[in-house]
Amino acid sequence: TYLSYLPWHPPASPPLSNSNRPVNGDSSRKEMPKKWYRYGRNSSSITKKIVGDGAILCDRIRLSDKSYTAEAARVIASFLKEPFEGTSAPLVRGIVEADLSDIIAGRMTEEGLQVLQTVCDAFADSELVDVNLSDNAIGEQGIGACKTALDKKSLERLALCNNGLSQETMAQVADILTNDEDGTGCIASNMTKIHFYNNMSGEGGAKEFARILERCTKLEDIRFSSTRAGKAGSDIVASAFDASLSEGHNPNLVKLDFCDNNFANKASHEALFRALGTTKSLNYLDLRDCDLEDDGIKKVCHALFESDSALEHLDLSGNGVEKQGAKHIADYIRDCGGKLKVLRLEDNEMTSKGVEYIAAAFHGSEDGHMIEEIQVNTCMVGAIGARALIDAFGPGGKDLPNLKSIFLNGNSFAEDVMGELEAAFDDRLGEMDDNDSDGDADDDLSEDEDDDEDEAPIPDAEVDDLADAMGKSLVV
Repeated sequence: TYLSYLPWHPPASPPLSNSNRPVNGDSSRKEMPKKWYRYGRNSSSITKKIVGDGAILCDRIRLSDKSYTAEAARVIASFLKEPFEGTSAPLVRGIVEADLSDIIAGRMTEEGLQVLQTVCDAFADSELVDVNLSDNAIGEQGIGACKTALDKKSLERLALCNNGLSQETMAQVADILTNDEDGTGCIASNMTKIHFYNNMSGEGGAKEFARILERCTKLEDIRFSSTRAGKAGSDIVASAFDASLSEGHNPNLVKLDFCDNNFANKASHEALFRALGTTKSLNYLDLRDCDLEDDGIKKVCHALFESDSALEHLDLSGNGVEKQGAKHIADYIRDCGGKLKVLRLEDNEMTSKGVEYIAAAFHGSEDGHMIEEIQVNTCMVGAIGARALIDAFGPGGKDLPNLKSIFLNGNSFAEDVMGELEAAFDDRLGEMDDNDSDGDADDDLSEDEDDDEDEAPIPDAEVDDLADAMGKSLVV
């Protein structure tokens, strides 16, 4: 390990005060000393600002992507807790952001727990706001070892991703975040970000997440994905999300990632419809691999239209979307006011007919679409869909001027169609190594599959029923 001494450049210069303004035309200016230190090996870093009188204000630490021994953890903890450079203030006292992800890789369980406990206990006197403990193998004992860093009333942002959290471990996390024994409010009530991804907590873990969500009122960023929740657990999550927003909680939600849940049941469709319809600030929505199919897609797109949020990122990949679902997506694109920047629809069954609807929605917009990325990999697309996208792009890209990349891999385009795509999109076109050039996906379209078979418009009565549902809530 080493401690280096390098220049530190703040994001922006502080405004001139009376004490550091130029005097009598002198262009020099009194500068506060600033230093940036790096501690550890390679990129493990601690950022600090040293202010006028030498008092230390350290606001964030990054120890991630290193596998520390128990001895190394003790050295780091000692460095953080001891007075720094002759001052009376320990460095750790000013830290509010702690990135402690991936710090025990390859360690045996006993030593890994020692490292987690030693490092986390070092923050006993910190008022941590942001904690990232992702990519550490945390079992029930691991949560106990990390409790000092987690059990902070100051905590606002928490990430526990790829930790292998079980149902029992999630229960421990929920207990910490929802505890209000002193009557001053629980940690969850102050949180703005909560991330649980790639764990194995199952249906029971979904119940514990619902218990946390019930107490959250200020969330802006939610991620609960790839946790093996199953249909029952996903229904619980959708219901809890619906109940939270219907009570007026989390009104400033900006980012929602429910990827890889199973929202196949009608109950989940309705809960998501009600909840998404109230998200006025939503900017990012990931519902990839959620088994929504066309009926769920219809409700999601209708809810997004009702919410009138300025959505920029929409991922509906892997949902079994067919051409009717694609038509609902196209309707949303046409009505969203040209705000969407990223649209990901890969691994669906839209066929060229569905892609035609989406291309027409972009082509027919009067708002000058802001779209930058389109993904329709592996969607059973052939020449008809390809040429519809080329037409929507326009000569030289004039109709979609902001498009930076388009992904069409895993479909079926003959060589002449590939040539047309390459000529139109040039370097915007992603890798096409999985293209089936021996045929055309459109050959598999039924001869009678035409616009006459399109889904009838939603009856007014059904629209009224959907709107009425906005005011109702499922119960977990």
